[in-house]
Amino acid sequence: MSSRFSVRPPQLGDARALAEADIRCFPDPWPAQFFVSETLADGRFNRLLVDSTGRMAAYLFCAWQYLDLHILKVATLSEFRRAGLAGRLMTLAESHAEAMSGESLTLEVRSQNLPAITLYENLGYTCRGVRPSYYPNGDDAMIMTKRVRDF
Repeated sequence: MSSRFSVRPPQLGDARALAEADIRCFPDPWPAQFFVSETLADGRFNRLLVDSTGRMAAYLFCAWQYLDLHILKVATLSEFRRAGLAGRLMTLAESHAEAMSGESLTLEVRSQNLPAITLYENLGYTCRGVRPSYYPNGDDAMIMTKRVRDF
């Protein structure tokens, strides 16, 4: 099913739709201006998956931190879940990290978000630690990393 979606970078005009989607996907969403600044910032790898009508189904925002590609945000809108879209975006991020000679990918995930944790583990991510009370509501975050290159 994921093949019926095309990949493209976000554009400034997507900021409002991204902010609205983020409200639906996260208890602590980014405001629209965050999406604008991330779209304009250097050293980013950001992608949207859109259906044939141009409707956004999933999105990914990443930032380089030295040789680590940090996954800032990955989400699939509820009506498109269970179709492999988040996995497709994560694979794109990994391919980008490899192409740019990165060493790893890192993300934080709510320790209670078992579906996301399972996805990341299935993609080869491992837990490297916990950030207590990381999220505004006091939830802990698991730090998960995947190596793409060793020295």
